[in-house]
Amino acid sequence: MKVSREQFAENRQRILDVAGRLFREQGFDGIGVADLMKAAGLTHGGFYGHFKSKDDLVAQSCTKVLSGSANGWGANRRTETRRRSPRDR
Repeated sequence: MKVSREQFAENRQRILDVAGRLFREQGFDGIGVADLMKAAGLTHGGFYGHFKSKDDLVAQSCTKVLSGSANGWGANRRTETRRRSPRDR
C-alpha cells in the first residue's frame, strides 16, 4: 500500500521521535530496529524506506536532538543577554 508524501513525512518524524526517546532510555545498542518500529507503530520492513541502516537512523536522530538543543540554547542565551544590564555586558 502506497502512502502519501505527507504520511511518509509523518511516519519518518515519528520514527525519529521514538528513536530519540528509546536511544536515550536504552542506549544505541539497547534497542533493535524491529522493536523501535513496533514502538513507533510501524512495520519493521518499512524502516529501510526511510533510512539506509540503523547507523543512519542513529546519526539522523542525534542531529535532530542536537539541533533542537542548540536552538534552545540560543533562545536561553538571548534571554540571558536581555536580563543583564548594559553595565554588566
